[in-house]
Amino acid sequence: MATMHDSIWQCSEEIARLAAQADLSLRVPSCPDWTLGDLVMHLGSVQSFWVANLLARNSAAPLRSGSQRADPTDDALLQWFRDCTKSLRNALREVGNDSPCWTWWGDPLTSGAVGRHQVQEAAVHCWDAQLTTGDPKPVAAEIALDGVSEFLEVHGDELEVAPGESVLLTATDSGGRWRVGGDAPFAAEVSATTSELVLLLHGRIALSAVRVDGATSSLQRFLDSPDLL
Repeated sequence: MATMHDSIWQCSEEIARLAAQADLSLRVPSCPDWTLGDLVMHLGSVQSFWVANLLARNSAAPLRSGSQRADPTDDALLQWFRDCTKSLRNALREVGNDSPCWTWWGDPLTSGAVGRHQVQEAAVHCWDAQLTTGDPKPVAAEIALDGVSEFLEVHGDELEVAPGESVLLTATDSGGRWRVGGDAPFAAEVSATTSELVLLLHGRIALSAVRVDGATSSLQRFLDSPDLL
C-alpha cells in the first residue's frame, strides 16, 4: 500500500509527465477557467503554501509565504512544480503526522490532516490533467475510499440536506456507505464506484454519470453546497 507521501508524489509526477508532453494552453474541461499550465501552477502553489505552514508547526494562524509563479507558460514551470512536490513530501516526512498545523477546515489541526487532504488534491487534479490530455483513469481505490470520508469530514459544516431528509452514498466496488443528514429518511441514494463518488463530490462528473434513486433535487442541493478543489 502506498504511503501518503508516495501518493502525493505519484499523482503530482503524473501531472508533470502529462504536462511535459502536452500543450500547456489546453483548456481543462473539468475546470474550464484553467489551462493545463494554470492547473500545474495552482497545485504547485498550493503545495508550496502547505510546506510553509507545515514547517511553521503552528496551528494558530496560516502563513502566506510560499513559492509563487506568475506565468503558467514559463519553460521552468514543470521543474518548479516538481520542486514544490518534493518540498511537500520532505516537509511531511520531517514533521510527522502529529505536528500542529493550521487548516482552513478546522480540527484536527495537524500535519497528518494536511497530508491527507493533499493526497486528495493531487489525485483529483491528476484526474483533471488526464481528462485534459484525453485518457482519464479512475482515482486509485484506496485514495478514493478515503477521499469520500475526507470530503464529508472537511465539508461537513457546509453540506446542505433539507430538514427531514438524508442522502446515502453507496460504493458499488468497495462496499463503502456514507450517510449525510443523520437518521432522517433517505431522500436519495447515489450508487457508483468509489472513484466516481469522489469525482462527483468534487464536481468533476455530473449526476447523470451515476445511478440515482430518489430526488435528484435533494442531491443537487447537497452537491452544490461546498467549495471544491
